[in-house]
Amino acid sequence: MNLPHIQFLPAEIISDILSLTTDVSTPEFWPPLGSPASELQTELERIANGPLLVLSRVCSRWHDIAFKTPTFWSNIEIHGMTEAALDKSVRLLTARLNRSGSAPLSISLQCDLDSQSPHPRIFHLLAEHSNRWEFLCIARCSIKEFDTSILRGKLPRLKKLLLNVETRPRFGSSPDTPIDFFAVAPCLENLWLAAPLVNSDSVRQIFDQQQLKCFGCIAMFPEEFRDGLSLLPRLPLGAQAHIALDLDYRVFAPDYIISFHLPPISTSISSLVCRTTQPFHADHASSALTQIFASLNASALQRMFLGCNGYPRIVLEWPTTLHIQFLALCRRSAFGRCLTTLSVVEVHIAEQDLLEILSVLKALEHLEVGDAPPTVPDPILITDSFVRAMAATKVEDCLVPLLSRFVCVTRFMFRQRLLVDFVTSRLTRLAALDTPTAFHVDIHAFPDSKCSLDHKVHTKLSELAVTESHFFYESAQKYIPIL
Repeated sequence: MNLPHIQFLPAEIISDILSLTTDVSTPEFWPPLGSPASELQTELERIANGPLLVLSRVCSRWHDIAFKTPTFWSNIEIHGMTEAALDKSVRLLTARLNRSGSAPLSISLQCDLDSQSPHPRIFHLLAEHSNRWEFLCIARCSIKEFDTSILRGKLPRLKKLLLNVETRPRFGSSPDTPIDFFAVAPCLENLWLAAPLVNSDSVRQIFDQQQLKCFGCIAMFPEEFRDGLSLLPRLPLGAQAHIALDLDYRVFAPDYIISFHLPPISTSISSLVCRTTQPFHADHASSALTQIFASLNASALQRMFLGCNGYPRIVLEWPTTLHIQFLALCRRSAFGRCLTTLSVVEVHIAEQDLLEILSVLKALEHLEVGDAPPTVPDPILITDSFVRAMAATKVEDCLVPLLSRFVCVTRFMFRQRLLVDFVTSRLTRLAALDTPTAFHVDIHAFPDSKCSLDHKVHTKLSELAVTESHFFYESAQKYIPIL
């Protein structure tokens, strides 16, 4: 009997196929906005790894590969509603943990405001395997009922920790959430915290060890911003910092004055990400960024990303006061020689302001820019004059002379032939170098744009990508922000 060709594939390839298939078919942890909340059966299927169980029934070989590959079972996501079938949830979770063998574990315990936190039995079962935890996320829920003391000193492999637990009275939980369990975590490199937690003894101990490579802070109130930003000077050289601004317009009235009273902050971080996480009043977001820029001195900063979770419906505004403070930050921190990456796709910035910034950032290599949604005045940034300015060939006129990657999200409100001129001018500059570097161009259509990249322009850029060994070109609909 002739066997199907798939039976001759190596086990590693079948394993990759199973992994890709289950990643696509596993239900989303959070349902899309406006859809019904996740049902109990969906949660049970997620704990049991239902899509993989279905594929394991294809044949005995697939069954063996599915059940004998520990990494298939090591990523565990649990929603708060699983206690509705607690005994079954515990049985399924026990089986999954056993199948994961000795593989490092990635644990996510999350719930929404309408759900209860995961049952303590779920937490304690996972805690029995804490020596294998590599990533732990506890978000949007209270952990007061968990005996977290059993974890202290038992997290030898924990590398990434995200704690966005509810601590504020407005959510009905006490502010004394126990988090001292991670004070002894010798491998912890990536730490994300809700700002009310940053003053705990555990946080101070971790910062004293100078082991963090990335620190993220989610803050709402002015004093929380101040506390979170106060930790930036304590990060080791080259660390990354993420500041999430929770400026919820339902909490802050339009006339509320955002005032941080920030002291001067000198830090040696290499990367800074500032994002807003909730729908916000435009003045509040720009005021927050203005104050951060006014207080900051980051002479080792190489990458900066500014954005908001509401993109592309909303963007950050860039008023004159913010522009002035950013230029002052550039001078104070010598961004002209150290900043190599700037992403302002999700920022509504005027062309003149951006060109002025680019004239200062001589070391810039990676630039991401974008047009704004039509709901804001003058939404177009990428115009004929902007593309011409980027295409200047004279040394004295050339903006961003070291540019090696250009990403834009555009409404195509410019003469697209100029895009070819821009690319060829850059390739000419690269060819003149002793050691030419690669040049990447990514073009993304704005999500609701009725225009698209001209076919002839697309063809010409594609041909250049074939004939020029140092040129790489991509045209795609979806923009994925750098982080």
